[in-house]
Amino acid sequence: MFKALVNWRNWRLPVKLAAVLIVPVFIAVGAGVLQIQSHMERAESYAALQRLVKVRAALIPVIEGVQAERRIVAEGSGQQALQDQVRRTDESRTALRGQIAKTSLAEVVTARMDDVAAKIGGLPALRERTTDVPGVIREYTALTESMLDVDEVLASEFGDAALFRTAMGLQHVLHVQEQVLYQQAVVLSGLTRGQLVTAEVRSLVESNVKLGYIAGEFAALATADQLSTWSTKFNGPDIEAHRKMLTTAVLHPASDAPSTGNNNSNNSATARPKPLPIAASDWSKASGAVATSLDGVVQGMQNDLRDTANRLRDETSDRAGAASAILFASLILAGTIGFVVGRYLLRSLNALRRSALEVAWHKLPEMVATGRGSTQIEPVPVDTTEEFGQVARAFDEVHQQAVRSVIEQAGMRANMRNIFVNLSRRSQSLVERQLKLMEELEKYEEDPDQLANLFKLDHLATRMRRNNENLMVLSGGDVARRFTRPIPLTDVLRAAAAEIEQYQRVMVHTAPNAEVVGYVASDLVRLLAELLDNATAFSPPHTQVTISASIEAGDIVQIDVVDHGIGIDPEALAVVNHRLEAAGEGADVQVFREMGLFVVGRLAARHQIVVRLDARQGKGTRAIVLVPAELAPRREESWESFRGEAIEQRPVRPATPAQMPGPASGPASWFESPGAAPPPPPAPARQSPESARGFLDAFQRGVQRGLPDRQESR
Repeated sequence: MFKALVNWRNWRLPVKLAAVLIVPVFIAVGAGVLQIQSHMERAESYAALQRLVKVRAALIPVIEGVQAERRIVAEGSGQQALQDQVRRTDESRTALRGQIAKTSLAEVVTARMDDVAAKIGGLPALRERTTDVPGVIREYTALTESMLDVDEVLASEFGDAALFRTAMGLQHVLHVQEQVLYQQAVVLSGLTRGQLVTAEVRSLVESNVKLGYIAGEFAALATADQLSTWSTKFNGPDIEAHRKMLTTAVLHPASDAPSTGNNNSNNSATARPKPLPIAASDWSKASGAVATSLDGVVQGMQNDLRDTANRLRDETSDRAGAASAILFASLILAGTIGFVVGRYLLRSLNALRRSALEVAWHKLPEMVATGRGSTQIEPVPVDTTEEFGQVARAFDEVHQQAVRSVIEQAGMRANMRNIFVNLSRRSQSLVERQLKLMEELEKYEEDPDQLANLFKLDHLATRMRRNNENLMVLSGGDVARRFTRPIPLTDVLRAAAAEIEQYQRVMVHTAPNAEVVGYVASDLVRLLAELLDNATAFSPPHTQVTISASIEAGDIVQIDVVDHGIGIDPEALAVVNHRLEAAGEGADVQVFREMGLFVVGRLAARHQIVVRLDARQGKGTRAIVLVPAELAPRREESWESFRGEAIEQRPVRPATPAQMPGPASGPASWFESPGAAPPPPPAPARQSPESARGFLDAFQRGVQRGLPDRQESR
């Protein structure tokens, strides 16, 4: 008994767990640590928000400085007043730059700040423009709006609910203040000239509408205290006087051009509208009082935002400190008891975990990939006789059986693949000999009926050859039938149509003047043939299947195969497209009816071609094939002439051996001999980021636009 108690490494697992659970507070330690971490993260987030509050506080003086410069230019106060204000604005900009340097801003905020900095760089030139006052006001207003946009982005960074409402409310008040100051500058400019022009009146009306809308947005977000402050400050005789004078300025007759002050003729003096019945001093006083009232609202909300952020950070830090003190006491009590047992449990579990992951992630996948390996396994390094040791021995047995199964399955797969490849090559050789023999018979046959029968046999043999090549593709082999020079895109489309059973139903549209590179052309023919075969098989016999091509953005060639069949439901369409994206991997006997799609997936993945199926509006299905520009370059000198031509539709005729792609037909310079080993195709050129984006954009446009009406109408 004493020996069993001392040998605690061989205790049963319930005994070990009971020993660990003697101190229940150990469980609470984990929860406490997570809680402390949460409090610390929240405190850090509030600290970041405090820094954002300081950035906004530094940004507002810059906005006010630009607004003040705009007012000085509008009322024509003179260069000395403008220079004094320029100095104050530059000091505010310096303070803002210093605060930004201390703060880590989001990427979108930094981008907006850079835009504003670029516009502020044009201020010196803008300050020198004294003749075009309306234009200067517009430039200042655009700069102010840009800075307010930055403030809005900063406000959106306040994710905490307690801060977000105040941050957005402050942003709305700044917008209201900007509208008031903009109206002040526009009317002052008109008073300096004596009247407003039509464009200025229209801008005042739009500004007043915007002011009312933003004030409503503020009321929807503001708290009761903030609404009370707003009602108190944004009210009174100055506000009413400002509204009346603004109404007078808007309703007063305006001219299309400002008054020039030329009184040389009585006619011009008579036609000139009367000056605005508003005193510049009264307008400046009223509008300035409104802006000052809004300054009080802005300052109060800034203080609320800063105080709330400070309070939340302090509260969160205090909670983290209290939780830390409690957990520290618990750790002292639980650490001594749980250290030895817990350390051993973790060591055993880690050993089991490392062994299991090593087998699952490295050893077994390597054996599956190579099909070779030793049947001797390395035992899990847990040598005890309790539950962990028993689990380790059970895992060793599972590992041993898995290794044996992998080796056996790898051998069986290799044998089956070799069998399929050998059978396909033998059948391919016989088909090639048959095609060559029929070609000889066709040369000397004069009976039209007999010649037609020979053409039918020739076509059947061609389809047999395609099926053999598909089997080789699925078996992982390479097809010897390969083009050796670029092939016109139209020939590729017609060759694909000629390799299917119901070729009479295929309508080939004239393709752009592009050429498919040689090492891709044969695989593209097979890929399109499978899509055409699928389209004719699942569409009524009396309907046509069309195949067309176009060049999209980035010189990407888009090939469309459209049928008028029964269509496909969205769920099945998603499954099929997923299999196409998976590059035809995972084919088994349950999907034997879709072997053609697996062939399409593997051929497309081989050359980085995108293939998708899309349900057409109404009935039918459209297959979209996007070929990268590097694989199908076009001829620049003849593309413009092609675009002006009408698209020609041609039915596919029965293929003769001279028309069918293969070693036994066509010019000798197009193909390699079937007996010779095919040269390794050059590696496809990697697309640049710009061409990759154009490639995806063209694909999305192809999926969304449906069947091209231009082809059906022509």
